[in-house]
Amino acid sequence: MHTDTENMKAKVTQRKVRSVEKAPVQKKRILIIEDEFSASKFLTLRLKSLGFEVSAAFDGMTGLKEATETIPDLVILDLMIPKLPGEEVCKTLRESFDEKIAKIPIIMLTGKDSVVDKVLGKVIGADAYLTKPYDFSDLLVAIKKILPDS
Repeated sequence: MHTDTENMKAKVTQRKVRSVEKAPVQKKRILIIEDEFSASKFLTLRLKSLGFEVSAAFDGMTGLKEATETIPDLVILDLMIPKLPGEEVCKTLRESFDEKIAKIPIIMLTGKDSVVDKVLGKVIGADAYLTKPYDFSDLLVAIKKILPDS
């Protein structure tokens, strides 16, 4: 037999559970580091339409600075970018002393499609490696694998 106090506690717990269930999920933040404006714009629009918060950088130095300052949930990184190649951006992030920065997931999205490039991408720390031209659905599969709750 439940007492009035137990019944009150149960109702409060139920309210808390409901409020947690209704709490809006924070948008996942994706940083695109891509020097080709049209490719960056396409990705930004498609990802925003899917509910992601997206920012873009058009060279490696700016992208690295943005990644270390904002710590996005995911970086989509081209390798052939000005000022600092994508491989260096990836290595610098992975070698960071700040664990949050070192663990930022990275998807390399590049025209470099040789086996050596793909192996190198994995060795320096890419979580996924996709080659251009690519199918957006393949990129989405990689994103969902890395950010399953998005």
